[in-house]
Amino acid sequence: MSKKEIIMEEINAEETAVAKPYKLRSLKDRDLFPMLDIITTVLPDDLSEIFVQMVTGEKSVNEIGGMVVYKIVIAVLKNVSNMPEKIYPLLSDLSGIPAEEIPEMQFGTTPNMIWDIVKDAKNASFFKELSKLL
Repeated sequence: MSKKEIIMEEINAEETAVAKPYKLRSLKDRDLFPMLDIITTVLPDDLSEIFVQMVTGEKSVNEIGGMVVYKIVIAVLKNVSNMPEKIYPLLSDLSGIPAEEIPEMQFGTTPNMIWDIVKDAKNASFFKELSKLL
């Protein structure tokens, strides 16, 4: 094994060993309106439906196209900073961590929590139902 491969293995082992400072529950009916509010505020109408199709696996990134995925990312980055009063209470409810503590957690925790919600296969049916309201 080369030195580079050994270093990469060590890095991967460290990343795997790091425990997340939170545990998220699956999305429930009571999360529908907060999630709907956040998605419709963050994403323009045409991108919100595509976002849900991606999250649920209905369409792949290849089917949607890289440019559309790029537009979704840009829209989220532009608008998410206006949303802490909506995002932190939702993350608090999902994690059990007080909303006022979440912004003070280690850098990267909030985006990781959001990503974990989106990529969790258990939440796919939630996003399919949500898409009916978009």
